[in-house]
Amino acid sequence: MVTEEKPIVRMTADSMEAYVMLITPDDGGEYTIESLQKALDDRGVKYGIDEAALTELIDEKKYGVETLVAQGTEPVDGKDGYYDYNFNCNFDKKPLMRPDGTVDYWSVKSIESVVQDQVIAEYHPCVEGMDGKTVTGKPIPAKRGREQLPLKGKGFERKDDNTYVALMSGKIETQNDRVVILPVHELSGNADLSSGNIDFHGDVVIHGSVESGVIVKASGTITVDGIVEACTLEAGKDIILRSGMLGGNKASVKTKGSITAKFFEFTRIECAGDIRADVLMDCQVQCFGKIIMNGKRGSIIGGLTHGVCGIEVTTLGNDAEKKTVIMAGASPEGYAKLRQLEKTIQELSQGLAQIEEGLRKFEELEKARGVSYKDDPRRVTLLRIKIRDTATLAHSKEEAKQLRNLIESASGACVTVLRGTYPGAVIQIEDTKLLVQNYVKAAEFYKLQDKIKTRECS
Repeated sequence: MVTEEKPIVRMTADSMEAYVMLITPDDGGEYTIESLQKALDDRGVKYGIDEAALTELIDEKKYGVETLVAQGTEPVDGKDGYYDYNFNCNFDKKPLMRPDGTVDYWSVKSIESVVQDQVIAEYHPCVEGMDGKTVTGKPIPAKRGREQLPLKGKGFERKDDNTYVALMSGKIETQNDRVVILPVHELSGNADLSSGNIDFHGDVVIHGSVESGVIVKASGTITVDGIVEACTLEAGKDIILRSGMLGGNKASVKTKGSITAKFFEFTRIECAGDIRADVLMDCQVQCFGKIIMNGKRGSIIGGLTHGVCGIEVTTLGNDAEKKTVIMAGASPEGYAKLRQLEKTIQELSQGLAQIEEGLRKFEELEKARGVSYKDDPRRVTLLRIKIRDTATLAHSKEEAKQLRNLIESASGACVTVLRGTYPGAVIQIEDTKLLVQNYVKAAEFYKLQDKIKTRECS
């Protein structure tokens, strides 16, 4: 009599593979496809069974050896949607140093430009992914791909093929999670009295020079390729002067960003960010960032130069011993202003507390007497003072916060002179001054307690 033998079935811990091992049958015993399938079914193996492997086991009488007979399907994770951008707004705005140590101001890239109908971005939709399954038939969920939000911003539109194209020619930039294309006022020649003053909401690019008497204002960046004479420049972002400025003691430069220029002569400068230049000669400079003039020709001669976060320059002063005043760190006036603001904040807070007490008493009188004091001149006056002083207090607190941040960023500011400092230089760090009376080779000037010390450049 022929009997059906029972095989040994083993399943991996993750239920992704099942193996069968045939035991050498007794006399008269045999294995059938049905017996193997039943053994698998008894162990719960229902998916990914390889019928050919089962047949091969029986036909070739593979006894005492485990054979893979079922495999699950691994999940295929989806992919999130993504954008390919055809522009770069992360370029370095610092000028490159040439091999000879001079600075190449033409290497500075000021804007990323696009033209109308240019494809600025392409969206690739998400891939959904595919669930897997174990040999027991249990689904294995795949990670789903997620779509990205449409691009936000202005100056472009989305096409049906998932591309984004520029609606205008101009400057493209990213602002947080927005892409913005802004107009650019571009002048191929000189800016002079015949072309008139420029007051533009966006970036201004002048490929020629800017002649004396002209006023150039921009909410964005101002870039000038040629020489700038005695004029006024005001920018909401950066100022880039590839050829420098001859101010003639009549020029003014003011920016909320940083400044990069080959040189400045006889110019008044106010800069919220950093300044990078080769030469400052007889200028009045207030820089709330750091002044970096570390090129081969970097020098400050004459004038007053204040870098709140520090100054790094190759040469300070000249062999004619011209008086050159250098300041680093927060100024004594800044500390005095902060103290005054703190006093004002305290007085306003106390005054507002008294006003609140007065208004509370009017409320108590209304309840006690059953009479409205809404239009009482005294109450109306208190309310007006409250509104005025609340606004003043908020403004004073914000101003004090900004001043504290400035003082904190200026902490430890020093003056680094890479080559040498000539006699006639006056170095002031916060409220401490040092008159340089002898030539000082490469040194870093720093404040220690109430004195200015020097140490070798690191």
